Amino acid sequence: MLPRRKFSDIIHCMDIKQKKTYSKEERRRRNKRFNTVLYIIAGLLVLTGIIIIISDTTLLFDKLFHPGDFIVDVPVPTGEFVFVSPDPNESHIPGVDPDPGLDIPDRTLAPGETPTPSPSTSTGTQSSSVPLSPNRPVYVYFPDYDITCPIDPVGYSWTGNMATVRAHNRAAWLNTSGDPVRGGNTILAGHNKYSGKLGYFDVVKSKLKINDIVVVKTAADELYYYAVVSIDTYPYNSVPYSVMDTEGEPRLTLITCLGDFDHSIGSSKHRVVAVCKPVSFAENGE
Repeated sequence: MLPRRKFSDIIHCMDIKQKKTYSKEERRRRNKRFNTVLYIIAGLLVLTGIIIIISDTTLLFDKLFHPGDFIVDVPVPTGEFVFVSPDPNESHIPGVDPDPGLDIPDRTLAPGETPTPSPSTSTGTQSSSVPLSPNRPVYVYFPDYDITCPIDPVGYSWTGNMATVRAHNRAAWLNTSGDPVRGGNTILAGHNKYSGKLGYFDVVKSKLKINDIVVVKTAADELYYYAVVSIDTYPYNSVPYSVMDTEGEPRLTLITCLGDFDHSIGSSKHRVVAVCKPVSFAENGE
């Protein structure tokens, strides 16, 4: 049997940890380092917020990283322009009532979202085996605002509406609509905002004015000039048929969204539509 130990011996054997004390100067240095870390974190949060705001409301970063999109290298005549006389085609497809244009772009796929193809609408997209027309628009220029926007041909999405381009700095041309050579209604749609970035077609919503010049370049390197004649705003589900009517007199229709993204409908609740008519300039001798 082991001998019994006294309580005082047990206390003596315990390793009692003593709390470390700091001098006033040491505490000051520790607090200074802690505050410095907090200031750095706060500064980074503020900087991140500023970057998000700038990206969301301006094209500053695009001008820094994509300067070619803001150098308008197309000649814009300085003389007075006159509207080109429209052809006598009807303003809508015969036999079709002018109901709201339900085929206007109405849903924007989120980044990374994959559309579900539909056999009934798969023929609306242009097949890669079909040669692209040299008259198709490939660039649209807004010379008054130094914006150059590339254009991609699209068909109809799985919803039966005009497809959209999943990029803030590109526009979509409905490949079943008109073109600057054939005539009819050349329909272009672009984002005013996409994936947290200001879209190039925000210019249609925020800056474009009546009589502003818009220039379209075709795949054949031909330039066609238009002037804005109207800018209207419609609810997304009450757009007039004439907006998406591909026939009729030669014109250019620019479409973008207005308002915040509404997840319940997969889009914004309003559309801004700018209609432009072809023009010629006196100094060109046309």
